[in-house]
Amino acid sequence: MRTEAPFRSHSIGRRLIALNAMVALAAMMLLAGIVYWRVSANFNAEHQDFLRATVARLQAELDQAHGDAHAVVDEVIRETGTSPLREYQARVLAADGDTLGESPGMDLDLPRSAFPAEAGGEHPALLDRQVGSRRFALTTVVLRGPDGAGTRVQYALDVTRDASLQADFRRVIALTLALLIPLLVLAGRWVTSRGLAPLTHITNAAQSITPTDLSSRLTSTAPWPQELRELVDVFNAMLARLEEAFARLSRFSADIAHELRTPLGHLRGELEVCLMRQRSVEDYRDAMESALDECSRLTMLIENLLFTARAERAGQALHRECFEATQACAWIIEQQAAQATKRSLVVTLQGDAVVDADPILFRQALINVLTNAIRHAAVGSEIGIGLKAAPDHVEIRVHNVGEAIPAQHLPYLFDRFYQADAARRRGSGQGTGLGLSIVAAIMEMHGGTVQIASTPAAGTTVTMRFPRLASAGREVPTVVASHAA
Repeated sequence: MRTEAPFRSHSIGRRLIALNAMVALAAMMLLAGIVYWRVSANFNAEHQDFLRATVARLQAELDQAHGDAHAVVDEVIRETGTSPLREYQARVLAADGDTLGESPGMDLDLPRSAFPAEAGGEHPALLDRQVGSRRFALTTVVLRGPDGAGTRVQYALDVTRDASLQADFRRVIALTLALLIPLLVLAGRWVTSRGLAPLTHITNAAQSITPTDLSSRLTSTAPWPQELRELVDVFNAMLARLEEAFARLSRFSADIAHELRTPLGHLRGELEVCLMRQRSVEDYRDAMESALDECSRLTMLIENLLFTARAERAGQALHRECFEATQACAWIIEQQAAQATKRSLVVTLQGDAVVDADPILFRQALINVLTNAIRHAAVGSEIGIGLKAAPDHVEIRVHNVGEAIPAQHLPYLFDRFYQADAARRRGSGQGTGLGLSIVAAIMEMHGGTVQIASTPAAGTTVTMRFPRLASAGREVPTVVASHAA
């Protein structure tokens, strides 16, 4: 089933440039909006202060005139009638709605219908109105005389200069933001290129690595950013694993070619000698038997190679079961009894344990170890298989007495095709150098370990430890099984 990619395939650099530009632009817009709001709020506060001051003066005139509204008219005309640049204009209305007086020429631009209804409160609302090239803030206030009678005043504050300043400020903000967009994109490209330079260096280094030269590494002492240090370490570790894997594969290919060439060369040589002249039936039979032996060797070699290849990539395909290791070991001893009898060997089994493992792979590992022990044990000696249950693992020991393995060979015995004495392989006609490597692969699949120790005095001991992932069950008495010639 097809799965969607978690990320789109857009360039990281482009996304960073776009994000940086949008964030910076949003921040600038927010700052400009706050500044513009504060400027508008200050202008509005000044308008309200001027309105309150004017209303206070008009109220004082009305109080001094004992409620005569004409005193207010006189004050309005005195303040607005002679000045060509009037800060405000006003119209005084009687209680019945008649106009008692107004600023000269006010009726032409600001008729009575343009004003809002009576506004109350400490901060009356101001209605903006554009008249030609001028802008006014309009409101209606009520002045109360000593007798409580109300005199309405339609008040128009000239805010043309303030509105012009705000309009200029808006244009400057819009122009600034428009100019900022390309500047932010260019700055984002520069910052992004500097920030992604280490990734570019890693990319170039990765492109310079070829299968013929995997020894190159990224310099870990370079001043890498903190976020990329772990990536560099992981990349170098990956290169080390790849180099080791390629070296193993090369050795493996060479070993396969060598191992296949030898039996095929023998098989071809025997057949060519047989066909050089007329032979007897017995000679042909001997040649065919020899060829059959070589074919058996090739078949066993190929099967072992296939098993090893599968084991390397099928560790998760184990079929674990809890079973009696004693019974499995007894069955294996029965299977190898014929080989032991040929060399007058006695195979004993001691101990008991319940092992948690794949039964087939368990038998395969023990058969390989026991076959090696039978092949290299001293004639007429004893081979011992010991089982021991520990809290966290089950231990299987296979011990034989015979020629000790030199210490310099012990670290390599589990490598493919490695043999401490290649000459002995031909004598037995069975060794391929893969038996112990298969044992190591099986133990690795189970998460266990395998070790080998060999000394002239104590003999050779192979120890396999299977981890206990489930209950080992009850303990039962020791069982001893033996097979003697």
